[in-house]
Amino acid sequence: MIIYLLWLLAVTSFNFSTSTITVSKAEPQGNFLYSEIPSIKMPLNEIKTLLQKEGNSLQPAVIDKVITTIQCANAYQVDRNNILTIIDYSMPSNQKRLWVFDLDKKELLFHTYVSHGIKSGTLLTDKFSNKFDSKASSIGVYKTEQSYYGREGLSLRLVGLDTKFNDNAFNRYIVMHGGWYMDEQFIKRYGRPGRSWGCPALPLPIKKQIIDTIKDNSLLVIYYPSDEWFNKSKFLNCSKQKSDQVVINRLSETQAPVDDEIREDILFVDLNKNNSREEHEPIITMSADAYERIFHSQPPLSRMLRRQINNAEYIALSKEEFNKLVLQGNREGLGEIHFVIPVIIMEHGYYETQMQIVNMGKIKEVQPNSDTSRITQEPAKSYRIDFESKPALNLKTTNRFIRWLGL
Repeated sequence: MIIYLLWLLAVTSFNFSTSTITVSKAEPQGNFLYSEIPSIKMPLNEIKTLLQKEGNSLQPAVIDKVITTIQCANAYQVDRNNILTIIDYSMPSNQKRLWVFDLDKKELLFHTYVSHGIKSGTLLTDKFSNKFDSKASSIGVYKTEQSYYGREGLSLRLVGLDTKFNDNAFNRYIVMHGGWYMDEQFIKRYGRPGRSWGCPALPLPIKKQIIDTIKDNSLLVIYYPSDEWFNKSKFLNCSKQKSDQVVINRLSETQAPVDDEIREDILFVDLNKNNSREEHEPIITMSADAYERIFHSQPPLSRMLRRQINNAEYIALSKEEFNKLVLQGNREGLGEIHFVIPVIIMEHGYYETQMQIVNMGKIKEVQPNSDTSRITQEPAKSYRIDFESKPALNLKTTNRFIRWLGL
């Protein structure tokens, strides 16, 4: 009887161990999280044919690199769904350079505009960074996560999978969101869209459709013809031998953004009388419509407010423009001046900056605080403004960075 009980215990223990092994999941590969969604089984040659056929202006060089990233994603067992998004930053920002494909249905779903970071260029995108607070875009391979509501409204979290190229994206809060400055009419009027602080921003009318389509575990490839990315990215070199890596490490870095932007002097109200602008002190602006009418030129996006006021764009006046109005005694132009301050509000649980016009009434007179400006016609560095019904104010100039100014 004792022998029988020992035999029964041994059999039971063996069956228990076998059962445990059967239901265990494979360990995650690399840095990728386990997902119940299987990888796409569509052959690479069929994906390439789809991109060539449906990709419109998608260039062959881009297609080749995207196919390689998919091949390497398969090799690294990157779990993802059937949606593929491509951004081509070698194209100017006033062209449609984002594509969304459904690999299961073999069709192009979206083809539209997308922004780049304010430190990545103006019309062209040629500087990239993986660093915090760089305000630049990051190239490479991403996976999408959940959508959420933040300070930019509906947004989509992105996880950078490309080490050294975009793996700081999540912690940098690089997300996909909408932007009023990505509207096609805005682009046609000003020649290019606005710029984000590194996020790929979309036109507002189709933002929700795109985010709802690509969220939750799809692949995003952001392309740029960077030799460093071509030679160092694990998603473009998974088939290379270890001997190749010696050469890779000797290549120069991708061109990084530098703070070489020349900012024009603008005017602000020196309420604190310390010659240094503070956040609560208004700046001098004019609506974009009035700017075109008064100065007969296109409003500069580099001095456009990052938030609209009553669905209209506003421009911070330079000291040269303001001085011109003063010297000419341009009453119409002076009548179009608005004093604007930022206000912080709570929206969807996040603090958001909005712009607010401070009503100062009608300007009575503007006087430079230096007589030399009237003689030399050089712009003054400070002015006194008298109003019909408000106390006089002193204006000063500044070219320091203002976080809510410049697209």
